[in-house]
Amino acid sequence: MFSKKSANFLRTTTFRLTLWYLGVFSLLSLAMFVVVYLFLASHLYDRTDNEIMNTAEEFETLYEQQGVRALQAEFTREAASRGTERVFFELISPKGKVLATSDLSQWHGSETLPLEADVTSGNKVSFRTLSLSEHRHKVRVVAISATDGNVIEIGTTLQGDEILLERFREIFGTALVIMLVCGGLVGWLLARKAMSGVKRVTETATRIGRHDFGQRVAFADEGEEIRALVHAFNDMLERTELLLNELQQITDNVAHDLRTPITRIRGIAETTLKGGEDLDEYREMAAAVIDGSDELIEMISTMLEIAKTDSGVAQLAVAALDIREIVEQAADLFAPAAEDKRIDIHLAQPQHAVMVLGDRSRLQRVVANLLDNAIKYTPAGGTVSLSIDAEAAGVKVAITDSGMGIDANDIPKIFDRFYRGDQCRSTTGSGLGLSLVLAIIRGHGGDITVKSAEAGSTFIVFLPSEPSLR
Repeated sequence: MFSKKSANFLRTTTFRLTLWYLGVFSLLSLAMFVVVYLFLASHLYDRTDNEIMNTAEEFETLYEQQGVRALQAEFTREAASRGTERVFFELISPKGKVLATSDLSQWHGSETLPLEADVTSGNKVSFRTLSLSEHRHKVRVVAISATDGNVIEIGTTLQGDEILLERFREIFGTALVIMLVCGGLVGWLLARKAMSGVKRVTETATRIGRHDFGQRVAFADEGEEIRALVHAFNDMLERTELLLNELQQITDNVAHDLRTPITRIRGIAETTLKGGEDLDEYREMAAAVIDGSDELIEMISTMLEIAKTDSGVAQLAVAALDIREIVEQAADLFAPAAEDKRIDIHLAQPQHAVMVLGDRSRLQRVVANLLDNAIKYTPAGGTVSLSIDAEAAGVKVAITDSGMGIDANDIPKIFDRFYRGDQCRSTTGSGLGLSLVLAIIRGHGGDITVKSAEAGSTFIVFLPSEPSLR
């Protein structure tokens, strides 16, 4: 169990972010160490070179002014002062003969050190660093040529500098380990805090998987990215919950509204079968079954169309359209039905074309459904008006009737699937027409509003100039 939990932890984003943090932190720390170390080493070498160069110049002046004996005495005194194990001094002829020297007992034959080639070839000064088998630490040597050709050679151990650099490495190594431990802990805490929002989303999604659809992810201060994720996830949950509620409502409505035509079809068939064998009765039964089946097919097709349009699955055949043509065609189509009820249809529209982007067949269905309702619920002798108003933001199409009006309590519900107000139950219909209208209009990025008084209603369809089509 422990190994499984460990393996899962090693695969977490928190652990990987911590590793990335430690990796970057380690590289930056090492780079800083290298820069500081090189700067310190260079500074120490420069300081040593300056010190021994100053000593060599003093010896050269003394040698040229007072000769070998004075230089020998100064070699002895200076070596005793600094420590014979730390420095040595030599005066060597061009042929390698030692003319003066300090105590070399601690250097085990350093008097046989070869002269620097550059000095013997005529150059004034030369520096070199030597590694002697008898000494743990390196030796820094300067050779300076006097005017008579003899060479003054000064060597000093780099023990102090090397010990200082070694201590620096040790201190840095210890500090780096401490910083990596602390940095790893801080990185883990930061990564854990950064991922806490994702963890909350995961926990909420898990609870939703157990059918607790009322859950929402709480907001916290993890950053704008996590906040955006939480906001998007909560929006998705709200839409999912809404769709599930609508699905439940549709299921209930379908179960209720499909039962009536199916029961009617079954009753007709059962009554005919229990009667005689008259062919006309069977023909009437077949016609009634066909009519009922057509009603069911139309209802199911409309429900599918609403569902596809609402979910964005339906592909709109978008093109530039003159909305006047669609309104005129609808008015011509329903003119006979209006004449039968002695209803006047008035059309008010601009003289110039009013262009919109949309699906022609679906927008035709919108206008047709609204105009059909207006004529259906307007008593004989009434009027139905259609108007088109072009605005900067878009186009408005208004359909106004002089009918019975809509109760104020029914207006918020008339676009719900299968909803029919008390005033409408005496007329035929499935209660899906306005639901389909709303789905199509919103699919075009528009909206529809309703105004109604005691007599007459107005449906206003708005289509934006630049629709965000789904």
